[in-house]
This record gives sequence, structure tokens and C-alpha cells, in this order.
Amino acid sequence: MKTHRLIWISLFLGMQLLFSSLSFAKANDLKEIEKIFSETKALCSSENGLLWGRTLDVPILLVDEENGIIYTNTNSSKLELSSHNNIYSGALPEFINIVKGPAKIDNRIWAVIPLPLPINTIERQCIIIHEAFHCVQPEMNLKPKPYDNNHMKEMEARFWMKLEWKALEFALQSEGENMKQAITDAICFRNYRRALYSECDDCENRFEIHEGMAEYTAQKICRSNEGFKNYLQDKLENIWESDSFVNCFAYYTGPVYAYLLDQSEMDWRTHLGARDDIATLTMTAYNISLPFDMYMEAEERSALYSGAQIMGEELDRVVSL
Repeated sequence: MKTHRLIWISLFLGMQLLFSSLSFAKANDLKEIEKIFSETKALCSSENGLLWGRTLDVPILLVDEENGIIYTNTNSSKLELSSHNNIYSGALPEFINIVKGPAKIDNRIWAVIPLPLPINTIERQCIIIHEAFHCVQPEMNLKPKPYDNNHMKEMEARFWMKLEWKALEFALQSEGENMKQAITDAICFRNYRRALYSECDDCENRFEIHEGMAEYTAQKICRSNEGFKNYLQDKLENIWESDSFVNCFAYYTGPVYAYLLDQSEMDWRTHLGARDDIATLTMTAYNISLPFDMYMEAEERSALYSGAQIMGEELDRVVSL
């Protein structure tokens, strides 16, 4: 009898500890989610639509797929949510597509974001603001048609893209005429690439407007001006050796041209459209005229940006594939 009693007591205490730890974890989860939503609300209130004339304070749906739970900053009868202070939670519905991006629920556009989010406050807020921008993008005529940039895995496309990046990096570090010349070089390299893949111009532009402007918005709002510039330099290092630039190049070119536009006097955001070439806007903002023989100029000036070394690296990459 004593043995049985001890077994039951042990089981009871074990279950108590289990339930206690689960409750503690749930309480911590809710506290952390509430902190994230509070940070986002404060950020959107501070920005107050100054960048695009639209608030980015949109309904947000954080999805914990592992535990089948959703957390939101907005109530919804369709989601069958419970209220916890300033947040709402409930079971993950089958109709929710668990990928980052906008989703229509209750005739509103929600930013769906899978958990976990980064621990770093700026990094996680950049993710949230990026997805919030996608929710309001159609209202601003910045939702482009579908695009396919498959050519960006080709060697020559990569080569001229890397030269464009190198020139843009130099532009970030320069001022006055040096900056203007670096931007001119970047656009010459860009146009050379586009001459080789002339059918792809529109697709590149669409990607830069769609994802590039979302990324620009996130970094612009969440970081200081110096922090934004440092981020762009770090971003270039991270994507330089990517196996394919097909789905990543606009996350650099879009924000870096936008950053350079912000350093000019042009009120460019109010005129930006879904079909625009952001590099062309940058040319206008800096009063840049391209050389008469632009392609020869691009070939000659490629030497100033380690063109031979980059070509060698890309040729080695092709051989190793």
C-alpha cells in the first residue's frame, strides 16, 4: 500500500509540475507577444504615415504552427479568438496559409507572419513592417504584375549585377561628384546587363518595386539613417556569394537606390508607380546624363570595380557547378 501511495503521490506531483511549467510557458509566450505588438504599435504611431501617406498599423497574425496557435493585434469573429489584455489568441484555423505575406480575412488584409521571430528587436520589427507594407501596397499603386527573373542565375547577369552592386556600394561611401559618378557607373552596368537580357527589364523593375520597396520601408522606419546605410553594406556581403540572385537581388538594389533618392531633393515616393524603374528616378534626382557610348564606358570602367576578379570568380563558379 505504501508503495502504491508513493507512486500516486509521485505521479500527482509530476503532473502538477508539468501543468505548472506549461502555464508558465504560456504566460511567457503571451507576455512576449504583447511586447512585440506594443513595439509595433508604438513604431507605427511614431511614423504616422509620414513615409507613404498610409499608416502601417495593420492587422497582424502571428502563427505558432508547432503548437497550433495564432496571436493577433486585432479581433475577428471568423478567427474565434480569446482576449488577453491587448492581444487576441486562438487555435490555428485550417484556412490560414502559413507563409509570410498578406491574407484577406473578414474583408481586411492581414499580415501573416510565422513564429518564431528574431530576438533582436530591430530585426523582428523589420520583418513585421515589411509584411505590413505589403498589406497597403495595392492602395498605393505599388502592387506590380507577376515577374520572373530566372535570368539572374546566368553568369553574365550575375557579373554585371555584381558590378552594379560594387558601384552602388561606392556611392554609399561617397559624396558630391564621386557619389554621382558611382551612381552613373552603377546605371551603366545595369543597362549593359539589361541589353543582354532585354526581355527582362520589366520583371527586374517589378521585383524592385514589390519586394525592394517593402524592404526599404522596413529598414527606413526601424533604423537610423546611419544604421540603414550600415545595414545595406552588411546586406551586400551576405548576398554576394548567393547561389542564385533570382529571388534576392531586389532586396539590395531596391533599398539602396531608395536610400540614395532620400539623400537627394526629389519628392520621389509620391510619384512612384508599380511600373517604374527606380534607377531611372535616381538618374533624374542626381541630374545624371549617361555617356554616349554607354556600353564601351561600362566595359572600361568595370576595371575600377575589380571586374576581372569578379569575372574570374564567376567563371570558377560555373566550372564547379
